[in-house]
Amino acid sequence: MISGLRGHTALFGGTFNPPHRGHLRAVKGLLENPGVRRVKVVPSFGTPLKETGVPYAHRLAMARIAFEGLAEVDGVEGEHRIEFTWQLLETLKNRGEPLAFVAGSDQLESLPRWKRFPEVLGQCDWIILGRKPGGLDRAERAAAVLAAGGILTRTESPGIYHTPEKATHLHLCETDAPELSSTRIREFLALNQKESVGELLPPGVLDYIERNKLYGT
Repeated sequence: MISGLRGHTALFGGTFNPPHRGHLRAVKGLLENPGVRRVKVVPSFGTPLKETGVPYAHRLAMARIAFEGLAEVDGVEGEHRIEFTWQLLETLKNRGEPLAFVAGSDQLESLPRWKRFPEVLGQCDWIILGRKPGGLDRAERAAAVLAAGGILTRTESPGIYHTPEKATHLHLCETDAPELSSTRIREFLALNQKESVGELLPPGVLDYIERNKLYGT
């Protein structure tokens, strides 16, 4: 457990298209390591680097079904029509709680393409989840590239970096969350192969998908 994050709320974003058990395991893992105070799930309203296909209202509803009893699902992106992470962090900064934005190793690699990079790193703390096998090494390599460019500075604690002003920190954490693919799940659903996705989706999500005829069902 990383003591510096015990009082933080982790912002776990994503398209959740649809939400699956890998997402649930990641949230449970955040509560264990690094041991944040709580996790807030924030479905993306619009993602410039990824086409969602399914309307935001459906993805928000599925997330609320999937994470019930585990994490709060916040509709802030839809309320404010947020498209970029910096806008989300700017919107939430005055809610009176320390925040840590959660991203994967692949997102850390693509971070230089994000709007308002590198300023976005200074808006809150960051948690980078590295999936097994090799995800933590991948995250370390990406962080090392940013450090070589002067964007981050390595601290004395393994896997922890800070911005040059030392205002925020970036923590590399390993996760046991399985590498599930929402794209593959959508393909199974479009082919009416529901038996292939039943155990991949949280309870109630498949029922919602079928009731609303999503993904070609």
